[in-house]
Amino acid sequence: MSTPTCLVVGPAEHGVTAAALAQAEALGAVHVLRRDGRPTGAELLDAVRGAAPGVVHVHVTDKLFGRTPEEAADVVVALAQARPLVVSLHDLPQASDGPVNAARRATAYRRMAQAAAAVVVASHHEARLLAACGVDAAPSIVPLPVPDLAASAPAADEAATPRAVAVLGYLYPGKGHEPVLAALDVLPAGVGLTAWGRASDGHDDLVAALTATARSLGRPFHLSGYVPDADLPGLLRSPVLPVAPHEHLSASGSINAWIGAGRRPLVPRSDYALELLDRSPGCVWLYDDLRTALAQAWADPRATWAAGGVPAALGPAATAALLRAVLDRVDAA
Repeated sequence: MSTPTCLVVGPAEHGVTAAALAQAEALGAVHVLRRDGRPTGAELLDAVRGAAPGVVHVHVTDKLFGRTPEEAADVVVALAQARPLVVSLHDLPQASDGPVNAARRATAYRRMAQAAAAVVVASHHEARLLAACGVDAAPSIVPLPVPDLAASAPAADEAATPRAVAVLGYLYPGKGHEPVLAALDVLPAGVGLTAWGRASDGHDDLVAALTATARSLGRPFHLSGYVPDADLPGLLRSPVLPVAPHEHLSASGSINAWIGAGRRPLVPRSDYALELLDRSPGCVWLYDDLRTALAQAWADPRATWAAGGVPAALGPAATAALLRAVLDRVDAA
């Protein structure tokens, strides 16, 4: 077997790029071809053509590979024509993208999947979304690895009274910050929403909108901006109520970060959340009504903490082994 190459594209703070770097490290014996920022398609094609012989693996979300879904698909198809390409697809198209964008993105993802030697997605829910794009072949399922963040964090007081409700990740429409603000009325006065992250590109207007909503409700709202990796474990293990309120999930790095920090984040019922619980019972706190869940968590903050370390079924070693099997199969073909 030849040594595979992992092409890692995008800024380090992007969730897909961070997952790609972590997975490349967990795989061990691989060549890592790093292209930071937003390289052009021509630059990526030159990089892949110059890589060591063997299969190339790349994590793909359309926004990292082009200004439009069509441009991103052009780039990935060109890479697949140059080398045997295994693509791990992220942010799969779904109805919440809106009718126009969903259709454009579905076409782009179908083109990328059909051009690749093998396709990987992070959940069975994502596999169903890919099938809805018109892709007949079943992808391989390789869950996003859960990082072990608790090991590098200071001890925490699990019984401490929470000082805020916290949501991790980029701000973008539908992420769920608004419903959290609206549900804070079940908590004592002065308890607000802390958002760890920054506004997604093109959505800076959300900061002012959320600030205004919080002010109208008489609740504090704090946006941290980008959080360096070194600071993340301590924040996630601080006395807050962890909430991951996005309802249109197909995979979630922010939920994995909470789990990796030893927390049980409150997440709305969805196919993906049920899938997580099937793999690792108790890893998240599933809710149907956010107000009820927040009130219960406030009364018993210990219930937002998990016993033990990262669940073995979700850890980097287990997920890397699944991906290695896909890469070896393509290399042997």
